[in-house]
Amino acid sequence: MVCRMTDGRRWLMAGAVLLCSPALTFLPVQAARAADPAASGPAAPSAAQPALPGSQAGTAKATAPASSPRPPRKTLHDRLVDAEKALAMAGNEKQAGEISERAEALRSRALTGSVQMLISDSHDALEKHDFQQAQDDLTAAITIQPDQSVLYRQRAAIRLAAGDSNGAIADLGVELQADPGDPTAWGMLAEAEHERHEPEAALKAFHQMLLLNPKSPDSDKQLKTLEQARDGQQD
Repeated sequence: MVCRMTDGRRWLMAGAVLLCSPALTFLPVQAARAADPAASGPAAPSAAQPALPGSQAGTAKATAPASSPRPPRKTLHDRLVDAEKALAMAGNEKQAGEISERAEALRSRALTGSVQMLISDSHDALEKHDFQQAQDDLTAAITIQPDQSVLYRQRAAIRLAAGDSNGAIADLGVELQADPGDPTAWGMLAEAEHERHEPEAALKAFHQMLLLNPKSPDSDKQLKTLEQARDGQQD
């Protein structure tokens, strides 16, 4: 089935682009401190003193200080949460875009090479409007790495473009359960609910997207469209 992708959907399909970037490594710096040696009795005039037993020798020389505990290294999830928090505080659209790209790179960080190849194949099929093949490629990717919830969002984007709003919502539910701070998924959910003629649900999802990414491009126009749909139904 070939479906025409509207301009309104293209902003959502940006969520299907996975970016990869090298992980940051945090190396704590430890500082060693020196301890003063303890004095041990009066000095002998000239005779060499025998070696002291272990317990006494410990008082005659400096003891190495215990190393300070190494701070725990942030997990991939922790870094993603940090990026999502930063996105909500972004000062302008450009900064928000940069943070969004960083968050997307973190979401795709754990994807294997074979899964990334399937995603690339899916994008190629999508450009040809072969929605079934594009969906099949993503389904195969999910089979390989079912724990990577971003893959469900990828498949939801294809289902939404193909007009399968219910299928898209099912996939988005998996993604948002695992990553509730994903603004792209909330925006796609708003679009899917709008397609199902559920304006209240669409507005609720869109408002959540705005909380997570207040500087989302064209958000004012999209919000107005959803509000008009709601008001039209209520009339």
